[in-house]
Amino acid sequence: METESGARPGESAPEPAGRGPERELLAPALDAVRATGAAFLLRGDPGMGKTTLLDWAEERAGRAGLRVLRMAGAEAESALAFAALHQVLWPLLDTAHHLPDGQRHLLEAALGVRADETPAAVEVAGAALALLARAAARRPIVLLLDGLQWADPPSAAVFRFIGSRAAGLPLVVIGATRNEGRYAARGVGRPIDLEPLDDARAGDLLRALYPHLAEWARRRVLRAAGGNPLALRELPAELERAAPDRLAVVVDPETGELLGELPLGERLGALYEDRLRALPEDARHVLLRAALGGPAAPDAAARESAAPAAPAAAGGARTADDAPATIGARAAGTWRRIQDSGLAHVDPRTGRVRFHHPLVRAGLVHTASSAERRAAHRDLAEALPPDSPRRLAHLAAAAIGPDDGLAARLDAAARTTAERGAEAEAASVMARAAGLTADPECRAARLVAAAALAARGGRLRFADRLLAEAENEARPRTPSPAALYALAVAYVRLHLDGDPTPSLRGLPAVLDTAAPFRDAGQRAALLEPALFILVIVASHTGDDRARAALDRHVGQASELTVLCHQAWADPPHTAREVPARLRAAVASRPDGPADPLAARLLLWTAVAVDAVGDHAALWDRLSSRSTYVTQAFIELARAHDHFLHGRWEESLALARRGAAASAAHGYGYNEMMFLLHHGQVLAGRGDTAGLEAIARLLTPWAADRHLRLVTGRLLGLKALCALGHGRAAEAWHHVRSLTPPGGPLPRLPWIQLTLLDFAQAAVETGHRVEAQAHLRAVREAGIAAVSPHHAFLVAAAEALAAADDTAEERYTAAYALPGAEEWPFELARLHLAHGACLRRRSRRREAAARLTAAHAVFERLRAAPWAGQAARELAAAGGPGPEATGAERPTGEVRHPLSAQESRIAELAAEGLTNREIGARLRLSPRTVGAHLYKIFPKLGITTRGGMARALREGGASAQASASARATPAREVIPSLGKTL
Repeated sequence: METESGARPGESAPEPAGRGPERELLAPALDAVRATGAAFLLRGDPGMGKTTLLDWAEERAGRAGLRVLRMAGAEAESALAFAALHQVLWPLLDTAHHLPDGQRHLLEAALGVRADETPAAVEVAGAALALLARAAARRPIVLLLDGLQWADPPSAAVFRFIGSRAAGLPLVVIGATRNEGRYAARGVGRPIDLEPLDDARAGDLLRALYPHLAEWARRRVLRAAGGNPLALRELPAELERAAPDRLAVVVDPETGELLGELPLGERLGALYEDRLRALPEDARHVLLRAALGGPAAPDAAARESAAPAAPAAAGGARTADDAPATIGARAAGTWRRIQDSGLAHVDPRTGRVRFHHPLVRAGLVHTASSAERRAAHRDLAEALPPDSPRRLAHLAAAAIGPDDGLAARLDAAARTTAERGAEAEAASVMARAAGLTADPECRAARLVAAAALAARGGRLRFADRLLAEAENEARPRTPSPAALYALAVAYVRLHLDGDPTPSLRGLPAVLDTAAPFRDAGQRAALLEPALFILVIVASHTGDDRARAALDRHVGQASELTVLCHQAWADPPHTAREVPARLRAAVASRPDGPADPLAARLLLWTAVAVDAVGDHAALWDRLSSRSTYVTQAFIELARAHDHFLHGRWEESLALARRGAAASAAHGYGYNEMMFLLHHGQVLAGRGDTAGLEAIARLLTPWAADRHLRLVTGRLLGLKALCALGHGRAAEAWHHVRSLTPPGGPLPRLPWIQLTLLDFAQAAVETGHRVEAQAHLRAVREAGIAAVSPHHAFLVAAAEALAAADDTAEERYTAAYALPGAEEWPFELARLHLAHGACLRRRSRRREAAARLTAAHAVFERLRAAPWAGQAARELAAAGGPGPEATGAERPTGEVRHPLSAQESRIAELAAEGLTNREIGARLRLSPRTVGAHLYKIFPKLGITTRGGMARALREGGASAQASASARATPAREVIPSLGKTL
């Protein structure tokens, strides 16, 4: 079979992960094929990457212009003479007329073209080599022989002949075979044994394939795969699809690993299936017991089977006393067949069964019937002490119907496991306990408990399935289980898809029921998590139900919960002392709180007062030892903090990685928030297309759930992006929708982040008086007292909105605030506005200093529209212009032969403003505006104001085309959103 590579020039071949050393052996031969040939034989167990290496070789050969001939062995054709050779030579048969008649007739007979008697392999081999040599002389050939263990014997003999003579031809032969069979010891060329990947390479491959796999699943996959690349690819998906009771029943106290059956799926289950089914029934029974016994458990059956048989009684007559000797002989024979199969052996030092590969163990379980598995589990349970955790595991696996006594023991084992911090593993144990529970209400309560454990352990989809089962059984009615049910549903729905409805409907009622919180343990398990969820929901939605419930019950909570509530409840009035109290709380826990909930409370408090960066060392320590849930929460906060502090590349990297991880784990809320943080950087850089791609998905999603924090922040980001491009009217529309001037200040999270946008948009659209009134209300409300960042934003907005006679004083006051330099983007905007103000007053040297500082920051942040504004103002102030400074033209900026002042006047005229209105905004006389317009019309090729907007648009068409190439494509911004939302 001839194949043509689809790779285009410059494309790289797909590389078989983990097989770098093997590629290094094959690559030189492929590269040198025009000078000399070579032959190799890849040998290894099923799933070791042989076919993947052949795929890589085919791609590399295709890019080098080599001809590729490929064979794929099939067991069904292994008895058909020359069937494998037919696949290889058929594409070349039309050139066989160049061969001598004798060789051509041999090939045609072997391949079924000529109805002659099938020739001998030794005769066909020379003719096949001659045909390959002639074809390779015109174009070097790479011959790929996959599945040689199933090649028919005549073809196999021909391939060996060709491989032995490849060195003298422009021909590379690469065969691949399993370790068993005739090719294991003798094959087509130099053998390359594909051993299981070592721990380091297996871990690297698993991280590359599943970068966001939970730690509990990672440990189990690595252990079960045993370095098999195919297993590393497929086992994580099988774990996700498996029924809970197939995953585990208890945790091994020695290793901390889950004890239970590992689901393989059909492909992995078939790797050793033929060899296992070929064993006698008694041999498979012995191996099944060993496979289910666990890696560290001695297997009595194996030791018995391996024991030497006693000699028979003299005279050949057998009695009852001879029975043990007879059994021993039978067992010894069974074990000899097992060892001959190569699937397992007994370690002579320990007497324990050692399988050829962990997948043999899993394959035994996979191929056994459920009745066989249960019987083996019962046998193993009877051989273990009553108090052994392994006995409990085997009993649970052997059980068919309800068994309340066993369920109670599993319940206790799950709680013990959870106390050790292994909630993800404990969830499977508790789920099995629920499956063995007879009473529907008790079963539902255990399902809820399992769901809560799964949620805390980061197994959100598993938790959702368990809650659905609990709902189908009978929703718990007694206080504690009912409260846990409401809490679990609230948590899962909020994180799964950002839905706050279960929290708003269920948690206030739970909190109003005093019974669940009579002791400290119940308060820690139910009250504190419920209050934290309500803090999150209240800050995102502003819903009065959440706020009222918090106000009623926060007095029962811990100090950290109270602090977090105060940070978000009504920041101007409740958060003034939060930064100092937060510093004290962090200082009292230098290594961070042991409780994940306490860590999240501290972090969410820091987010409220823009103080995440003040405690970076704490988050480092917490992240290194936390589960995915806490790590994701930390990375969300850090992505936002990086944006505020001008570390935009770091913010983007966290946002992209976090969105992908959230999609993999099923955390829709996290994914949405990471995308929102991604949008912040896009807005700052003026990437209108990228921001719109995010907004088109997030706006309806958040609006349906009444998540005002998201919809409000998106409006603010649209305003920021519009201001970067000089579209002040559009920005004013957005900020007025967010916070109407003249009305009461909304209790909206992150409202302080739009203060600069509000002030600038108002001033540039002629609403300076409204901006000043709004900022007076902001100052009186106490927003500046919340944190240093809040104080700087208020002062900077006041400077932008100040009248001419007080502007300099306001700018100076803003610069003087402690920590102003920590917020580089906002400080650069202040420098830009101040520089433009100074330039209008002809204070050019001072203006140039401010504008140069602004331009440098915008360039570093890659905020092209803002850098362009700074460069044009700098040129107007007598400094170097955009070309000299290297400023990139803003995305979507109009290209036309107008000066900065003329561009601004033209844009306002295109909006329909009169000369007097334009002059009021730009502080020019109407006569001066008219003089500028007199010069603008001929430059744009128009004669009336009506053509202004069209001329500006057409002038920017080429810029828009180039900007589209620079803008972030929607598919790159939101690669995974559809998977979760």
